[in-house]
Amino acid sequence: AGTGRGRGEGVRSIGDLGIDLGARRVTVGGEEVVLRPREFDLLARLSADVGQVVRREDIMNDVWDENWWGSTKTLDVHVHALRRKLGEEPGQPSRITAIRGVGYRLEDG
Repeated sequence: AGTGRGRGEGVRSIGDLGIDLGARRVTVGGEEVVLRPREFDLLARLSADVGQVVRREDIMNDVWDENWWGSTKTLDVHVHALRRKLGEEPGQPSRITAIRGVGYRLEDG
């Protein structure tokens, strides 16, 4: 597996987090983590702009689609599930930071 931070197909490495876009696989510390398709898409979208805040509206348009008419609460539910699957414990620092009223940021390492 590569360690580059290239955009598009390839492997993105952020700390001990590996995201293989082509194979749609995620690893934490070398161990594969099984994600649902939408969880993978969400993580891939956030990883495209590591360290930057991605607006909720942009995430909903990119990961769901512009025709999504449901609540954006589904985004919060998916982020919560993603954090849990990435091995994060409540009360511990998170890889995914919520920016209240704006969106989410995937921390750089």
